[in-house]
Amino acid sequence: MAYGAASKRDTQFTTRYLRGFLLSTSAAIAVVCTAPQLAAQEIAATPQQSQAVRNFDIPSQPLASALALFNRQSGIQISQAAAGRTSNVTTRAVRGRMTPEQALAQLLDGTGVHYQFTANRAAVIGPAGDAGAPGSEEGATVLKRIVVTGKTGRNANSGAGFQGTPDWVYEEPASVSVVSRDAVQSRAARNANDVLDSVAGVTSNRSEAQNPGIAINVRGLQDQNRVTTMIDGARQDFQRAGHGASQRVYVDTAFLRSVEVEKGAVAGVGGAGSLGGAVNFRTVTADDIITPDRDRGVELNAETGTNAYYFNGSLIGAARFSEDFSVLGGISRKRVGDYDFGQNGKSPLLDLAVTTAVDDSFLFSRLETFGTLLKVEGSPSDDFTFDLSWLRNDSEAIQGGLVFGDLRDDPQNYLNNTVSSSFEWDPDSELIDLKGRLWYNRVVNDELRDYTPRLPITYAMTSFGGSLDNTSRFETALGDLSLNYGGEAYSDNGKTTTPPLVDDQGFDEAYGYKGLNPVGRRSMTSAFLNATLEHDDWLEVGAGLRYDRYRLKGFTEVGGRKPRYIVVPGVCGYFYDDGECAYYDEDPVYGGGEAVLERVDIDKSGGALLPSARIAVMPFEGIQPFVTYAHTYRPPSVMEALTSGGHPGDAIATYIPNPYLKPERGRTWELGINIARDGLFTAGDSLRLKTVYFDRTIQDYITLGNGYFATFDKNLFQHVNLDGDTTMNGVEIEASYDMGSAYVGASYTYLKTDYADTYSYSGPTASGTPLAASGNTPVPSVLFVPPENKFTLDAGIRLFERKLVLGGRATYVSDSKPTVGQLAGLFNTAGYKVFDIYGSYSFSDSAKLRLAINNVTDEQYAPALGAFYYPAPGRTATVSLNFKF
Repeated sequence: MAYGAASKRDTQFTTRYLRGFLLSTSAAIAVVCTAPQLAAQEIAATPQQSQAVRNFDIPSQPLASALALFNRQSGIQISQAAAGRTSNVTTRAVRGRMTPEQALAQLLDGTGVHYQFTANRAAVIGPAGDAGAPGSEEGATVLKRIVVTGKTGRNANSGAGFQGTPDWVYEEPASVSVVSRDAVQSRAARNANDVLDSVAGVTSNRSEAQNPGIAINVRGLQDQNRVTTMIDGARQDFQRAGHGASQRVYVDTAFLRSVEVEKGAVAGVGGAGSLGGAVNFRTVTADDIITPDRDRGVELNAETGTNAYYFNGSLIGAARFSEDFSVLGGISRKRVGDYDFGQNGKSPLLDLAVTTAVDDSFLFSRLETFGTLLKVEGSPSDDFTFDLSWLRNDSEAIQGGLVFGDLRDDPQNYLNNTVSSSFEWDPDSELIDLKGRLWYNRVVNDELRDYTPRLPITYAMTSFGGSLDNTSRFETALGDLSLNYGGEAYSDNGKTTTPPLVDDQGFDEAYGYKGLNPVGRRSMTSAFLNATLEHDDWLEVGAGLRYDRYRLKGFTEVGGRKPRYIVVPGVCGYFYDDGECAYYDEDPVYGGGEAVLERVDIDKSGGALLPSARIAVMPFEGIQPFVTYAHTYRPPSVMEALTSGGHPGDAIATYIPNPYLKPERGRTWELGINIARDGLFTAGDSLRLKTVYFDRTIQDYITLGNGYFATFDKNLFQHVNLDGDTTMNGVEIEASYDMGSAYVGASYTYLKTDYADTYSYSGPTASGTPLAASGNTPVPSVLFVPPENKFTLDAGIRLFERKLVLGGRATYVSDSKPTVGQLAGLFNTAGYKVFDIYGSYSFSDSAKLRLAINNVTDEQYAPALGAFYYPAPGRTATVSLNFKF
């Protein structure tokens, strides 16, 4: 098998699987597409404007600034082509709660500017060249088309919040954060980890910094599906055992539209088997590429920089063949080399960086990535939409360093294929708002292990699943009631393959690889019901119930030797010359016995009912305190239940499976407040704030301990449930003040974690034999502890009609010091401060230049949740060009 690509067998399998998935999805869409047509016989086929009532506070002002305020407050993104005679148009004031259509009508009343909401969720303001349009009458102001693209609510990808967070986040009574596309493009990310660094409550785990995947820690939880990670709603469950984080998602920033982070319990789709939230990487759509006055569009990005930042570029094109059908395709390429780490403020914890550093460069921090995206979007009727996408990410990297002075390198290839298809049917009925999704994901990691001879190994995870949910709305005497109900299901299938590695004694050295990354399947099914009552405009009460059920099935083999006594206890160990016994042996002494490879099968299942509740009030306009409470549940993963084998290259087992593992259970309280105010000090300013206090308690937390394996009469490592409570609590703040010509934003995280430090063994024991030398103290590689404090301040100014933006960002992160784990000392990182500056200039609506200098002071530090021998990049300057045409 040639390095750098998946094996031929795996490629053929993936192709067959994708072909079958696409065919079945197309058939499903064809069936569902007929539903609106059949339903039309009973439901009137009139265009529906299902726009939610929102708060508006827009003073009278010039049209351009009024439309900017309307964008932020409505959640609708309006793009205006070059206008006609509009400089003297002044709009009317708009204040109160109403739909966006009502607000737009009031805003333009008496101005001579006319508008029209169309059936395909678009608005035309003053269409030019239409003799029959109201805008063509004598004395009316004629504008070119201004189109509302329909990206409202959760579809909006930017807004007035911190780093472009859309406004729906500040109306959601829960702890939610969003990273906008503009924030992603402005950061000059060397790796996708970088885009999450400013999100409150979130830390990217860089404990294996040579791996290009993103390992996400939310409020102290990570790995083993504790936090659901997705791309366009498709789960990314790939895991591989190592010295650091085990679960990663492989995604290219070039195609990101936004990143949505839910840090509490997920009540609906995406919450099955999740202990602590979800992160969804959403990719671009045709509306992001095509300007409103065209039916085709292209976006070209090219970026380069210093410090081995060689090239990062993408080309995305989209075509709208009709108002109801569009196609998007894109390619991306990134190439970065071994970077120089910082040279100022040398950290004492980096003294051992010689293991991964040569001449101030971080060995094997290089990365090459090639990505492709294909997406089809359609709307065969006014109330039905669908999309189908395929995202492929192919990355090459190297893991290794200096081992006792010798250079060791393990070349890696990571291939991620994600296919996702969804539909929405929202007819003119308050009882039906139906959404569905089917998805498939396969990640293959090909490794060429630097042994003699080099050893090719393939780690793979295949996941597939789907969801279906509906929302029904009712008017009651107490207020508007909505019921969201549905279900989801998915399956993870792990597999590791190696060449034949059975030695002359019958031991299979392959279990040094596939034992720690075992073969097995875990399936999840979930059903949920969530009710929300909105009373008047000030009170929202919600309650929900979810039932999660899992089944875990697989097998593994444990290799070792049966015990054989060399010295038996109670037998004389030494005789005097006269034949009397000098002493008796008290403890047995074992010698190597018969070689055994014992198979262990596991087939277990279980389930749980999980309630949730929330209350939100709005005592004043734009101010919303809220409280939430929820139970969560995570079953053991394939890796946790079926772990076996030894360290790679060792045939003798040091790890054993545990069929007695119990699921983890969580309880989370949140107390927060949303503030969204406009026109606070000036006509065009805005304030956005979300503050949340949370308290999470987890029972039966799973990590490594010791267990007894009767066949070998030994205590070996295995996953166990910790006793008592593991707790995480803290405060998260994200805030932004924007006055148009200047802005300032900040995020802050305080997090306190307390892991249980003992466990009760539930498996078999040897009579009279202690459980383990370590007693009942857990012995994982490490239990990662995020820093207690993390703070980001981001501020800037806009000049020359907002064409020029100049900004800066300061980040402070406190110490990170895990105390539990065999390798905990490797992941102690000192606190650090990092300063970045950035800027952009828009030559036109279709051309923008961006500049950035990250780590301006060339600080030497290891990132939080990283290893002290993996230092961060030093000062790096980048320049990028963005074209749209």
